[in-house]
Amino acid sequence: MPDKKVLPFIKLVLLAIALTFSVLASTAKADGKHDFFFEVSRGDAFYKFFYSAGLSGRLLKKLMDSDERAQRLNHIHPGDKFKISLDENHSLKKIVFVPLNANPMLISYSKKKFSFVVVNIQPTEDIAHSTITIKKSLNYDAKKAGIEAEVIKLMVDNFSWELDLRRDLRKGDKFVLVWDGEKTPSAMIYVGDRKTIALFAYKDSTGQKKYYTSEGKTLNDSFSFPPLKKYTRISSGFQKSRYHPTLKVWRSHLGTDFAAPKGTPVYAPAKGVVKHLATLTGYGNVVYLQHGAEYLTVYAHLAGFKKGLRTGTKVSKGDPIGFVGSTGQSTGNHLHYEIRLNGVHKDAEKFKPPKQSSVPSSAMVDFKDHSNRILSELGIK
Repeated sequence: MPDKKVLPFIKLVLLAIALTFSVLASTAKADGKHDFFFEVSRGDAFYKFFYSAGLSGRLLKKLMDSDERAQRLNHIHPGDKFKISLDENHSLKKIVFVPLNANPMLISYSKKKFSFVVVNIQPTEDIAHSTITIKKSLNYDAKKAGIEAEVIKLMVDNFSWELDLRRDLRKGDKFVLVWDGEKTPSAMIYVGDRKTIALFAYKDSTGQKKYYTSEGKTLNDSFSFPPLKKYTRISSGFQKSRYHPTLKVWRSHLGTDFAAPKGTPVYAPAKGVVKHLATLTGYGNVVYLQHGAEYLTVYAHLAGFKKGLRTGTKVSKGDPIGFVGSTGQSTGNHLHYEIRLNGVHKDAEKFKPPKQSSVPSSAMVDFKDHSNRILSELGIK
């Protein structure tokens, strides 16, 4: 049940939705007193409505600086509605903002201070969603549930940054996909015994759609470079052909070598999971880190591994994973570092993996409202 203090506003919002708003460059008072009604058309801006009600630019600036929620007024869309009410002295009393696709908001102005209330109005229809229950694997069970390959890839690409999809999933875990009429879901939610990971779609100003947590962050990590804090020089760069110092033959060198004293710590450049840890003839002591579904990094010729590190260990950005050495086919102490994208070697000095991105601060209030509404409707905490 809504708070009793909010109930009058809910009635006001429902009344505002029911009213027919007029779109006028200079707005007439709708009730002959002190209420102004507006409906947004293409090219409209909130400040035009504010000035049409006879209010000042100084008061508008005070409103915009008063609370981050006021930034919602700078991101309006055709069909959104406003009611601006003045008191008997023609001073601002309140603003009712009723957007088409987000929760309504009441802004009150009293004693030279603004107060904000956002009302969570629940949808009247069940939210459209699909549920995948894990029995064998995400790929297998999603296909059985009729989920298209494009969407399965989206799920793998996003959730792999937080879940080891081979090791972490348990029978009975669920993935919930929320649909809003597009080919790709508007939300993707993992529900397991130990944690829940919810991702929500947001389109940026270019129309690019990405998935963000309810805090407005993508799950992917930003990579740091280089993967060690101290080194003397880059002793060998990424080359399609070079003369191998120990094998005495020409061959490609698909990594970057950092000369450093023996025992220098090597760090994970981004969060990931240890895919493989071994001692090999060529690479010597080597660690392979998987970052999400697409990125693999390699650390070779190590003197040793971080204590406790093993296949399947999850690491965070900046965690130590090993120490510089000269094991395997090596002529001196150095770290051989590789980065691979979908199995293709990249020049670590030039390649720029995508950085973690965020929902713009101006859109965060609406984004959080939308995210919380979906979780509430699905009964997910």
